[in-house]
Amino acid sequence: MASELTNLLERRLLIVTGKGGVGKTSVATALARLAAGRGLDTVIVEVTDPPAVPALLGAGAVETQREPRELAPHLFWLRIDPLDALSEYLELQLPVAGVVRRVVRNSGFRRLLEAAPGWRELITLGKLWYLESRVDAERPRWDLLIVDAPATGHGLSFLSVPTVVTDTVHLGPLRRHTEWVQQLLRDPARTLVLPVTLPEELPVKETLELRERVRGLGLRVGPLIANGVEPAPGIDEPERVLEALAALPDDAAAPLPPVRELREVLDHSVRRAALQRHFLAQLREDHGEPAFELPLLPEGGDTERLAEALERALEGPP
Repeated sequence: MASELTNLLERRLLIVTGKGGVGKTSVATALARLAAGRGLDTVIVEVTDPPAVPALLGAGAVETQREPRELAPHLFWLRIDPLDALSEYLELQLPVAGVVRRVVRNSGFRRLLEAAPGWRELITLGKLWYLESRVDAERPRWDLLIVDAPATGHGLSFLSVPTVVTDTVHLGPLRRHTEWVQQLLRDPARTLVLPVTLPEELPVKETLELRERVRGLGLRVGPLIANGVEPAPGIDEPERVLEALAALPDDAAAPLPPVRELREVLDHSVRRAALQRHFLAQLREDHGEPAFELPLLPEGGDTERLAEALERALEGPP
């Protein structure tokens, strides 16, 4: 039976989203590291500003451009700028590139665009479809696209735009091109949405709501990833240890850390681990299967270590 990681890497488009602050950018970057390490030409795509992935990969500031830029063997990065993507799309449709660029730069045209809700999301998704459909020597130019999508609320708007367009536009190239995008998003053999959460009340609640909303759009939800899971105290019967510490005077541990501080640290660790287990159990009960757990890392930006943890999680049972 193939591992969850193998199943993920057989797709063409993975859309990573979750509540702001859960570490979705780090998880997306770690997943891209794993894919590239297996020889897949992988593009990690950012759709928000400022970009964060190049720094996570140790590349520093990287100039935005139209084509994915290689930052490591088999690992490419692209930030999609909606205006530039619109200009690129129009240049592909019209044989007057110079005119297109002047129109797109025009302030009046930009004000008109801002009055059209959803155009940024639609053109960004169109760029993703274009990248996924590119071929080189009769094979896909990119094996895998991993999108660091907007946080939950905006992420749902981002994914719902094709449905809105196809419900309101019935003829013409806009309808046709949007249908191509929608077919890509709704094809479970090519596309999965990967929710990232923390084992905390609000992120778990948003993740479960996100799952239902994404399914309602006709998209397939992949495995849930619980980031930032703290280790248990690592002490047998911690409650008995706490009772023993409570019986000691506060200065009994000198010159070791004061007993009061030891009690507080251990008590916090025990309570925190129990609370996280509660929310992980809620995820499992409501989702029908457990989330894949990633540990809390002291260095939050260490995506190499996070990739190792993600590989262990996805290669084994959750």
